[in-house]
Amino acid sequence: LLLKQRSLIVLSVAPDTQSGFFSGKATVSTADVEQSTNQLATLLENGLRINDAVEILIDTAPSPALANVWQLVFSDVQAGTSLYQALSKFPESFDILYLEMTNIAENTGTLPKVFRSLADNLAFQRDLKSKTIQALIYPLIIFMVCLSAIFAIFNFVIPNMESVFASAKNLPGYTQWLLDSSHFVSENNLLILLTLVGFVVAIVTLWNQASTRTTLLSFIARLPLLGTMFDKAEQIRFCSAMSLTLQSGLNLSDSLLLSIKTLSSISNKQQLEQARLKVDTGAPLAKSLTDSHFLDRISLSLIKVGEQSGTLDHSFSEVTRRAKSDFESWMMKMTSLLEPLLIMVMGAIVGGVVVVMLLSIVSVNDLSL
Repeated sequence: LLLKQRSLIVLSVAPDTQSGFFSGKATVSTADVEQSTNQLATLLENGLRINDAVEILIDTAPSPALANVWQLVFSDVQAGTSLYQALSKFPESFDILYLEMTNIAENTGTLPKVFRSLADNLAFQRDLKSKTIQALIYPLIIFMVCLSAIFAIFNFVIPNMESVFASAKNLPGYTQWLLDSSHFVSENNLLILLTLVGFVVAIVTLWNQASTRTTLLSFIARLPLLGTMFDKAEQIRFCSAMSLTLQSGLNLSDSLLLSIKTLSSISNKQQLEQARLKVDTGAPLAKSLTDSHFLDRISLSLIKVGEQSGTLDHSFSEVTRRAKSDFESWMMKMTSLLEPLLIMVMGAIVGGVVVVMLLSIVSVNDLSL
C-alpha cells in the first residue's frame, strides 16, 4: 500500500544478511525511543490521529534505524493493524512494558496520557543507566592503566635489564620467573591482545542473545558488589513499572503481572510471582511483598500506607524516588571505595614487579662477589 502511494515498483527482493555483531547494522537506542515517544505524546495531545502522528515520526525520528521502524509501523497502521500489533514486530526496540501499555491505552482510549507516562519512564531509565555507566568509568580507566603499566614493564623495562642477569648462572626463583614472564608476554603480545578482544566480543555477543543473557545476569547477581547494584536496579525497575501501570488504571493483579515481566532476574520473578498469587487470594500487597524479601522495610511501609489510603500509585512513585536516591548514594560510595582499592592493587602489582627487579639485581651482585 505504501509503495503504491509513492508510485514505487519492486524490482527485486533479497534477504537481509546484515545481522550479528560485525554487521554494522544500526540499532535503536533507548534515548531515540524516548524522544520519539515524547513527540508522539505531544502530537496525540494536540488531536492528531495515530496514523498521522506516526507518519510525522518518520521524518522527525532521531536516527535512520528508528525512522525505518516507524515507516514499517505506519504501513501496518494504514493497513488497519492496531498500533500494539505493529509495534510488537520490533521487540528489540520496544520492551514488554511499552508494548503492553500501548495495548491497554488503545483499548481504553488513553494513548496521549500513556505515551506521556512511557516517555517519562524511559527518561527515568535512561538517566539511571547513564549515572551507572558514569560511576563505573573511572574505575575502568584505572584498571586499563594498570594493565598498560604491566604490559610496558614486561615488554620494555625487563628486557632492557636482562643483560644484567646474563652473566649469572644460578638465578633466584623469583628472578627466573620474572624473566620467563617477560619472554612470554613479549613473544605473545598479539595472542594476548586477540584473547582479550575475543573475550570482550564473546561477552557482548552472549549478552545480545536472550538465552545466554539470563545466565550472565544470574552470575552477576551472585557477585558481591555487582549483585547489590543489580538488585537495586531491579527494585527501581519493578517499582517504576508498578507506578506507571497503576496510574494507567490497571488493577493490582494485572499491574503486578506486567511489572514482573520487566525484571531480568529469574529469582526475583519467582519471588514476586508468589507474592502476586497471594494477592490474588486476598492477602494484602505489603504483607505479600514482605514475605518475598524483595523490598526494604521503609518501602514496604510506604506501600502499606498507600494500600490503606487507596493511593498505591503515588506510594510506588515515592518508593521509586527513594530507591533511585539510595541507588545513586550507593553507587557513589562504591565508586569512592573502588578508586583507592584499584589504585592500591595497581601499586601493589607494579611495585611488586619493581621490588622483584631490585632484589634480582642485588642477588646478582651478591653472586658476582
